[in-house]
Amino acid sequence: MRVDSNPPTEVAVLTEGPALILPQTGRSGKNRRTDCGRAFLLMAAALVGLVLILPPWAPAQASPRPAQERHVLVISVDGMGASLYDFLAAKIHISNLPRLRMEGSYAEGVLGVYPTVTYPSHTTIVTGRMPAEHGIYSNLSSREAGKNLADWFWFTKAIQVPTLWDEARAHHLTTGAVFWPVTAGAPIDWDVPEIWDPQKPLQVDPAYVAKYATPGLLFEALLELGPPQPGQELDVTRSRLAAFILKKYKPNLLLVHLCDLDGVEHEFGPNSPQAAATLEKIDGHVGELLAADQAAGLSDSTDVFIVSDHGFLPVGAEIKPNVLFVKAGLLTADGKGNVTGGRIDTVADGGSFFIYWPESADLRSTVNEALKPLRDAGALWAVLDRAALRDLGSEPAAQMALEAPTGYAFGSGAAGDLISRGKSITGTHGYLPFRRELEASFIAWGPDIRAGVDLHTIRMTEIAPTILKAMGIDDPDFGDEPPLVEIFK
Repeated sequence: MRVDSNPPTEVAVLTEGPALILPQTGRSGKNRRTDCGRAFLLMAAALVGLVLILPPWAPAQASPRPAQERHVLVISVDGMGASLYDFLAAKIHISNLPRLRMEGSYAEGVLGVYPTVTYPSHTTIVTGRMPAEHGIYSNLSSREAGKNLADWFWFTKAIQVPTLWDEARAHHLTTGAVFWPVTAGAPIDWDVPEIWDPQKPLQVDPAYVAKYATPGLLFEALLELGPPQPGQELDVTRSRLAAFILKKYKPNLLLVHLCDLDGVEHEFGPNSPQAAATLEKIDGHVGELLAADQAAGLSDSTDVFIVSDHGFLPVGAEIKPNVLFVKAGLLTADGKGNVTGGRIDTVADGGSFFIYWPESADLRSTVNEALKPLRDAGALWAVLDRAALRDLGSEPAAQMALEAPTGYAFGSGAAGDLISRGKSITGTHGYLPFRRELEASFIAWGPDIRAGVDLHTIRMTEIAPTILKAMGIDDPDFGDEPPLVEIFK
């Protein structure tokens, strides 16, 4: 159990809506490193004394394996919230995830970033930094109303801080990535980035992906694996590509992003039979990757991390604030409800809705007045101002963010009903990370990982420094937090 010497303080960060109390840790990551440093000096002194006492024939302890002989496999299961995993695991037949959790170390929940969506979360997982620092603020990259609305943060040049693959390259280690977000153009040795043609939203287009993948890599895989079958699930393709890279190239670090669970939860809801069936399949993919690691002769040197980016909440209604902004003259839209321009910009992130306007424009009162119908309808759980967003480590340029009540999600449409109820329950995320259902997952397992360590609740910023330590790299300046040293043997 991880205990801070100073008790948590409580700071209210919301300016409107129900009061929300956010826990603040008693010590910063920097101070924790200082405390760890003092502890290390004391331990070193004790060890020196021990060496002087031991007889000359005392056996020496084995030296840690050098970084070049270490391997780390990171499998991200998009949308696998910690509470969802616990809920579904009791209802389905899975073997790999429970075994890794029992034989390794785990967290009961991971406190994520805001908004709790895929691209900011995955970038925090590989940098140890909050979105305000690493620069990937949401999935969507455009901040100009009506311009490039379908573009995502696909390209690694947008990341403003060092990543795990940067650290690996600096220490002469090899890397691979299979559809990991924000890796297009990354200095990764064997990279198949997650990217698609914005003119064909979310459509699988191997030729388009190949333009940004490591030259020749997908052709090699095609010759080895054959083409994907018509209708083949995305995670099947991703798992086979990852197994191919593992066995052929044996990278020191391999990042794998499995996405099918997220898609099913969006369509049918997190507690649906479809979500349960998909988690069963994902457990099988984890087994396939472990088998590939063993076939590559790496099982004795591979630490495995199972992580996720966020959880999910069920949704039965959609809110479209842009309808109000069009009426107020703050946005313009076409007949189909697509935003074409305006004095402000907005980004819908499912459970949250971010609003932007230039620093030179004083539009806060106008925006607040436009939102009055939502307040009157009780359709805003909270409104976060810039100070609150700063405390959350969220996007610095956002002027405010709206938080949806449970059961509601925000849409980007600018025409039609302001609030519409669906005929069935779906699911989404993007809300503040402090709801239990939004907490992400963390499991660590392997030859260097202790068994039975329950970390309780951890921060997402603690994952990257922990993976870096498993890679055999010591960089105290990497990330905002020290590694979770208690999980290591």
